[in-house]
Amino acid sequence: MQVIPLQQIPNQEFNIVLNGQNCTIHLYQKGDYMYLDLTCDGTIVRQGGICLINMDLLQYPTPYFSGTLFFADMMQKDTAPHYSGLGTRYVLYYEEEL
Repeated sequence: MQVIPLQQIPNQEFNIVLNGQNCTIHLYQKGDYMYLDLTCDGTIVRQGGICLINMDLLQYPTPYFSGTLFFADMMQKDTAPHYSGLGTRYVLYYEEEL
């Protein structure tokens, strides 16, 4: 399992290699919820996916991305991630498929 480093800002986009996949992740806060866009090797995999705790952020299998992205709440309150706690309270993980 890999921790994905995040900044405590309401709108961020970054490139990261996850298990050999060239990914662009865009996280953005809108009201009470954070959303995710994911592009992998130039293919849009997910747009506007709501970020919830301990849930696969892709929500469905896709041939364009291998593995699972999910947020964990280090305070174990299971509240929706908020940008002010990214990287400390709310940690984004990538887990390879077995």
